[in-house]
Amino acid sequence: MVSASAVALTGDDQQIATGPAIYRGYAVRATTAAVVRIWDGTEASGTLLDVVALDVDATAAGWYGGGGIRAGTGVHVEVVSGTVEGSVRIG
Repeated sequence: MVSASAVALTGDDQQIATGPAIYRGYAVRATTAAVVRIWDGTEASGTLLDVVALDVDATAAGWYGGGGIRAGTGVHVEVVSGTVEGSVRIG
């Protein structure tokens, strides 16, 4: 069985993990049209792991359960635009 921890989104840019982590996925809901980027890094740069673009009142989820995606530096969420809630999953 694959295990993961869900880290709640704050609605702003935030650091999900500092240091190496396994990125497992996301669940995001937008209350206004939104774009979220998920980075392997400690800020909004480095290797882009995911981009989630949502219309108003839309939801999206992604799951990389098998082996996940290795983030060597950390996992950082950048809220480019809009208002979002949800979580990012790391293992």
